[in-house]
Amino acid sequence: MYEIDRELDVPLYVQIRDNIVAAMSAGRLKPGDRLPSVCSLAKEIGVTQATIRRALQDLVDAGHTECHVGRGTFIRDASAGCEATACTYTGTLEEIDDESGRNSMRGDMREHAARRLRRSVSKALYDIMPLAHKPGIIAMTKGTPDEKMIPEGFLEELCQLTLERGAARYVQATDPIGLADLREEIARRASRDGSKVTPDMVMITNGVMQAITLVAQHYMESRPEVICETPCFQGVSNSFAAMGHWVETVRRDDNGPMVDQLERFSTQANRLLYLCPYAHNPMGTNLSPDRSAYLVEWARKTGSVLIVDEIFRELQFSGEGHPSLIRQLGGEQTIVVNSLSKSIMSGLRIGWIITSPRRIQELAQLKKLMDHSAPTFMQGMAFSLLRSGKFETHTQQMVECYKRRMNTMLKSLQKMMPAGVRWSQPDGGFSILLELPTGYSSVALLFSAIDMGVSFLPGPLFDID
Repeated sequence: MYEIDRELDVPLYVQIRDNIVAAMSAGRLKPGDRLPSVCSLAKEIGVTQATIRRALQDLVDAGHTECHVGRGTFIRDASAGCEATACTYTGTLEEIDDESGRNSMRGDMREHAARRLRRSVSKALYDIMPLAHKPGIIAMTKGTPDEKMIPEGFLEELCQLTLERGAARYVQATDPIGLADLREEIARRASRDGSKVTPDMVMITNGVMQAITLVAQHYMESRPEVICETPCFQGVSNSFAAMGHWVETVRRDDNGPMVDQLERFSTQANRLLYLCPYAHNPMGTNLSPDRSAYLVEWARKTGSVLIVDEIFRELQFSGEGHPSLIRQLGGEQTIVVNSLSKSIMSGLRIGWIITSPRRIQELAQLKKLMDHSAPTFMQGMAFSLLRSGKFETHTQQMVECYKRRMNTMLKSLQKMMPAGVRWSQPDGGFSILLELPTGYSSVALLFSAIDMGVSFLPGPLFDID
């Protein structure tokens, strides 16, 4: 009944899910029928138990099945209305015969409870943030370029430059990996620090968030251990969580992920580590050379893959800083993501991934299913921007402007903040991380600040734990 084709571009869990739905439509599975256990299905089909759980979760979410703890998963009677039990499928203890399996299942159930707690806290925080953007509020909440910095006629001139290359070339969608000349330009720029980057190591995406989501989807089957430095932009951890990954965290100080924190993950394992090495969001500081060297050694020792978010690399206050981690680790152990959203404008929606050619081809298959390709004309605009010299001129103006703003903020904090408050000293970007004394709540402070006409992002938005 459950046939899969490993040569298809369709994920295995989707094929299994669709097989079950087809069996229901054909009458081979009827309302009230109990599906085999996770362990039995995994053995029968020849996939991991995690793949089966992902397929079963989709069936529960779609209302095709209902699960009962201790009994199993049953085909739901669609005519019975919406009374099905909504739950995250982890299986039951009765499905596991050996003690290690029981312990594993209990761990799954604890993970589910922790996952729900994380989501509820995040939702509560996001629900209060509209208050921070009420009319008249001075909102220090958006990590995006000031739209007033785009010169008059900038977009018009950029469009004209792009069309001069021939409008016909932008009529059709591109290959999922993107325009060849844009990928060549990005590879050329990425190689300036000595990294060996070729065009077949580059794929164009709709911003960094799509790049991160594609990576999270790519690793759904192999289920690596995912680690994010904290604080970090919570969209990253949310993307991995949305794809069913459990995310561990390691604390970051001004120099990068802390060594003693990473020692917990010192064994050889299937593992991903996300970090933002340049003008980190929200601290604004760079990964130090010593910490960079440690991360390279750690990755080599453990066989880990680093997801390196370079979105603020062009907005450093003293040049581009140390070379990219891909120079030392290569594409097999590094996935670099970047975009024009911070250095130019978020509305352009052009980002990219740099990694091994093999991984690029695998990610391209997923992108083909997601949206096929980034908009061709937008890619053409990005190429014109990078090749015309406008990119360097504009980013230099932004660096000078934001450096002045940072100095103003630092002077104001030095003058106005009470004892016990500390803050980061940014190397670039848009953000400063301010830490309150122990016992004070940044969320409570946010409400007081809003009453005074100012808003900011409270710290817990950057830490899932």
